[in-house]
Order: sequence, then C-alpha cells, then structure tokens
Amino acid sequence: MKEYIINKTNENQRLDKYLKRIMPSASNAFIYKMLRKKNIELNGKRAKGDEMLKAGDTIKIFFSDETFSKMQSPVKKTDNNEYIEAYKNLKDVRVIFEHEDFMIVYKPEGILTQKDNSNIGSLNEWCLGYLLSCKYISEESLSEFTPSVLNRLDRNTRGLVLFSKTLKGSQRLSSMLNKRDIKKYYIAKTKGNCDLSGVYKAYLYKNTKSNKVTIYDDQESIPAGLKYSPISTGIRVIDSNNEYSYLEINLLTGKSHQIRAHLSHLGFPLSGDAKYKGKTDSENRHQNLCAYKIVFPDFDKDDEWYLLSGKVIELKDY
Repeated sequence: MKEYIINKTNENQRLDKYLKRIMPSASNAFIYKMLRKKNIELNGKRAKGDEMLKAGDTIKIFFSDETFSKMQSPVKKTDNNEYIEAYKNLKDVRVIFEHEDFMIVYKPEGILTQKDNSNIGSLNEWCLGYLLSCKYISEESLSEFTPSVLNRLDRNTRGLVLFSKTLKGSQRLSSMLNKRDIKKYYIAKTKGNCDLSGVYKAYLYKNTKSNKVTIYDDQESIPAGLKYSPISTGIRVIDSNNEYSYLEINLLTGKSHQIRAHLSHLGFPLSGDAKYKGKTDSENRHQNLCAYKIVFPDFDKDDEWYLLSGKVIELKDY
C-alpha cells in the first residue's frame, strides 16, 4: 500500500490528474477502474477522480509493489545540490515579495531566467534552492510538483520575475499572465531625445537561427512565408535630454525581444544593446532595460487573493 498526503504545493488539482502525475504509465481507463474497485481511496472513501484536492487530503493506493512500479516511469534522480549551489553562488538575486502561493524575485543582468544546455545556474534553480533552504519544499514534494518561473527576461535584462511556489499559484498566475490581467512595466534607457508617446503597433518576425527579430510596420511589407506576430508597445517618456531618454514601457504583448527591437525600429534603440543598434560604452555594457513594476488586478472580496487587489510591486533602484 502506498500513501500520499497532499500539501500546499500540490493542492488545487483533480484527483485523477494527480494520480496520473505519480503513475504516468497508467492508462486513464486503469485509473478509473481502480477507483471504482476502491483500490484507490481518498480520505478512506471511494472516489470518482474529479475531486479537487486540498492540503491534508490522504490518498491510499492498494497495489502490490510490482504493479505500482510498473505504473511509474523510471525515476529521474534530481540533484538538489544544483539548486542549493545556485542559491549560494548567484549574486544579487533577492526576493522582493513573497506570498504563500508565489513570490516575485529580482533577477540581475547576466543571469539566465531558466537553465539552458550549459551548466550555468539560473534564476529558476536559485528559487528552488531558496525554497529548499527555507524547507518550504522537499525532495519528496519536488517529485510531485516542481515550482517554476512564470515569465522570462532576456539574460541581460534585469528586473522582476514571477515564481510559483504552489500548483495553485502556477495555475492562477499563468492564466492571469496569458489574459494580460497582470500588468508588467519596464524602464528603458534609450539613445537620443525621445518624443514617443502612446501605444505603437507593428508586426514581429523572429529568426530562430540568428535569435534576432525584425519589426514591420504593416503586413504588406512582410516577405511572403514569414511567420509573424502582431505586437503592441505602450511608451511614456519619464525624462529626456539630447543624449539619453528614460521611458516607461507597458508591455501589452510579450514577444521575444519586443521592446529592444521595437524601440530600435522607432529610432530609439536601448543604450548598450549592440544587437539592435544601441550605443555601447563603458557605462552601457548591457541593454539598459529593467522590468521594474508588476500590477495585480482587482479580486472579488470573497477571493482568497483579495488582499492582492490592485497591489503594485515596484523596484525603487532601477
């Protein structure tokens, strides 16, 4: 017999979905048959599979060890040491805001948001190391749900990143980000005396081989066969002089390199952004772009996230 106790990190999911997570080789038909025969119980009772799990629920699976092992995929051992090492070694990362379901973390320039094929640690590993060090998660809980970053910044863009701590946080925030209910604002330092104001629309094409995007003003100017995306970028001038301008960018659509390429296309490339014609010197070695503010939407009074209504998380040292 196997027993699983649901905790805060993996609650708010259907029982059948959870069973599929821990027994990925089991067919749906097999899982529902075992539920009907009461070989799988929820809180000591027969279950249908559509029950929403909450912290404290107990699941018991009455299979032989041989049958249960067949339902599992080969265990991929996670080296939690890489998370702890990232937490210890990555400099200047810090938690700006923490909620029971998620946190908002500051990513410095030069650090990957998520790990690539290299052995370089990323913000994602740092956050997992942080949660392990706080004992908010454990090696056992990671086998059932792995917290993760929910939005990405370019390696040399600094600023605020959302990170889920629980499955519920991941589900809610992912949905809100997809619907643009959460507003994200950037501070950009650009070359020249910028006079842009308002929302600018265009079309973006990304060349995956060169990892560079091209902006087109209208569909008619896009070469045939290119897969493009419409983009919208809100721009407000905060300060401006003959040499540099500071702009607040409202990212209305979130496409790869959108801010960098769109500003360059409009004639005001980011300082330090050589890839998109920005001026690079000793003071501007990296693209001067900072994700400095996140604004939450309003929530109903009976919503458990009600206290987050309209909440603004903002960096003061951008």
